[in-house]
Amino acid sequence: MVVGAIAALVHFLVVILLVEYFSFNPLVANFFAFLIAFCVSFTGQRLFTFANSNKSIGQSLLPYFVISLTSFICNELLLSLAIYLLDLPYQVALILVLLIVAIGTYFSSKYWAFAKT
Repeated sequence: MVVGAIAALVHFLVVILLVEYFSFNPLVANFFAFLIAFCVSFTGQRLFTFANSNKSIGQSLLPYFVISLTSFICNELLLSLAIYLLDLPYQVALILVLLIVAIGTYFSSKYWAFAKT
């Protein structure tokens, strides 16, 4: 859970940085934040959260990427709805979306990407 929280914080901070200092659209910034947070997340999950997994890096990377990409698509859709339909500030919307998506990502990772074979 700590690794997920760190990855979510990295994701959040990268979005804020790109939007506030480089005038990115929040949805575009969200994509770049996803790429950076994915690296943080996979590394942390592999080394700490699921260190006892008997899968190789190659065996767990593809399923984890599929899970993360699916989570990102959900993230992007929910973020878009929250910003443009619910008219929430992007910062609030992003926090809510990151929390919701993180739960699904953790359980998908536990039972698929890093599941013991």
